[in-house]
Amino acid sequence: EVIGSTCIFIALLRSMVNLKRFAVAFYGSSSRPQLVALVAQDEIISAGGQVEPPGMHMIYLPYSDDVRHVEEANTNAGAPRATDEQIKKAAALIKRIDLKDFSVFQFANPGLQRHYAVLQALALDEDDMPEINDETLPDEEGMARPGVVKAVEEFKLSVYGENYDEESDTGNGKASDASKKRKTAAENAAKESANYNWPDLADNGQLKDLTVTELKYYLTAHNLPVTGKKEVLISRILTHLGK
Repeated sequence: EVIGSTCIFIALLRSMVNLKRFAVAFYGSSSRPQLVALVAQDEIISAGGQVEPPGMHMIYLPYSDDVRHVEEANTNAGAPRATDEQIKKAAALIKRIDLKDFSVFQFANPGLQRHYAVLQALALDEDDMPEINDETLPDEEGMARPGVVKAVEEFKLSVYGENYDEESDTGNGKASDASKKRKTAAENAAKESANYNWPDLADNGQLKDLTVTELKYYLTAHNLPVTGKKEVLISRILTHLGK
């Protein structure tokens, strides 16, 4: 402790407040230097006592290459604005995917759950790891509901129009090889899917008799996810059929 340091600090604080000046100081180590601004604050007292104590606010100052200059928008061209129809479709989509009474506490941390599962397996000398259900992953079944799919398609149609090709490249307008392959696979899946009476199969409980490849015909033809086990694929098809 330096003798008289308190008096020096108080004198410096009062001078900065009276002169309305701030101080620039060095903070950190030599390997990671940082300049900071020290802004003085006077004591604030009310009838009930002290509201704010006297002291310094330390504000980190950016380096010159940290400063980003905001480009002014071209006001002459006019910023694009959503039409009433687009706003209506967007509101309908948000309403479809809105989670009622959402709370982050409804979902467990998958990394932490896996850690606990490993500890449990080691403690109980288990050979198999317990399966961890990652609740933070997107709800594919929920997003595949007919109402949600319809709302998404209507929103895309209102924004991009009927002639928009999302598979085309933005540069030259030609579809990439990967896009062509996906399009061909979707067309083939649609042809194969047409050979099955999916509502009857669902009503009679015969979807479980089909192979995974056959189930994926329906999912690919309707632009639905094809990941997951057989039970997941069947559930996804039933959800899309509204069963």
